[in-house]
Amino acid sequence: MKKRLLITGANGFVGSHLVEASLDNGFEVYAAVRKNSDLTYLKQDSVTLVYPDYSSPARLTALLDTHGITHIAHVAGMTKGKSLEDYNQANATITVVLAQAALAARRPIEKFVFVSSLAVMGPAQPGKPLSEGLTPQPLTFYGKSKWLAEQYLQKYPQLPLVTLRPTAVYGPRERDMLMVIKMVRKGWELYLGRTPQQLSFIYVTDLCQAILAALDSPQSGQTYLLSDGGDYGRYEFARLSKQVLHKKTIRLHLPVPIVAGVLGIIEKIRPGKLSIINKDKLQELTGSWSCNIDKAKKELGFTPRFPLEKGIGATIRWNIAEKWR
Repeated sequence: MKKRLLITGANGFVGSHLVEASLDNGFEVYAAVRKNSDLTYLKQDSVTLVYPDYSSPARLTALLDTHGITHIAHVAGMTKGKSLEDYNQANATITVVLAQAALAARRPIEKFVFVSSLAVMGPAQPGKPLSEGLTPQPLTFYGKSKWLAEQYLQKYPQLPLVTLRPTAVYGPRERDMLMVIKMVRKGWELYLGRTPQQLSFIYVTDLCQAILAALDSPQSGQTYLLSDGGDYGRYEFARLSKQVLHKKTIRLHLPVPIVAGVLGIIEKIRPGKLSIINKDKLQELTGSWSCNIDKAKKELGFTPRFPLEKGIGATIRWNIAEKWR
């Protein structure tokens, strides 16, 4: 029987890559988007576009029934918001409504994969990589909202759920890590403070393979941390970018209190202005994010194929081909 996969946030960075990987793996894809979404990177001729009403479990259930959905990959989420309430609405409330709809569908959903975030865990302690057995201690609005979503989902043990907590995701079409690459291209490296950090990354293709593995896995009710398996110092991403771009840079360390003060002033002058760097996000940017992925390797068969050096090379080549758009 044909596997019919609903992908939320299908036009986004991860979602658009997952659409392509899912089509290659035999899924019939239903791409959940908004009416005003940018569909530039979505394979519209190979998918069925759907427009979910996340305010109504009943209407969502009707959508699932109409298309005979068998699997759900809930990728959509808010990464830039004005308040904790905004994040909770986008990342937690919508998630539980989708779960309720899935449980009410006439055709039982075979697997519901929720893409959460390593931000749920909070930063790692020195010399102690994050693992699934640790108690989540999110610092930011984003991390707290993803953790709230996970807690909501735990109230539905009958849901065939797998939760994934990927670390920082990068690759073609991504914008935030691209900022770092573009700075290197211009000859600069900027860092917050001088505290040593151990970081982790995951290339978008590896994340998509993990999602597909979770969709096909017999596991249910399990949570997995995801990275490429590497543990990188704070300068490694820029160092590898310089190596690919054949650039030299000037390295600057910005005092955290001064940056926090400037951000506070900006937020007062321009309240509601959305930015990837703000006082809330600052808490994550100065922490360590190394993690252990042994559980995902063992139970999902997850095998990362893109260590950081390979992933950065592929990302930069794509951006050069796209003329750094």
